[in-house]
Amino acid sequence: MILDPFNGEVGNAYAHTTQNRGHSAEELADMALNKIVFVGDNVPDPIKEQALAYRENLRSVLVFYMRQAMLSERTTMKAEMMAEMKEN
Repeated sequence: MILDPFNGEVGNAYAHTTQNRGHSAEELADMALNKIVFVGDNVPDPIKEQALAYRENLRSVLVFYMRQAMLSERTTMKAEMMAEMKEN
């Protein structure tokens, strides 16, 4: 069997933009969740409810740690700017 390496499918591409700001932790968490958790329409209700509860819990965790990452980046940038000021 010969496979054509140039005949492949690419998934859907989405662009998420903002105006005059970066993405919020909530927006980033939602983007990540769309890649991590998918709940189909044909799923039985008890399973769907459990999956949606899991998704919401995971969203809370992602938002918390993304906010922590944003604060950490600010701390790093402040330290780098202070070090730069001391050198000059």
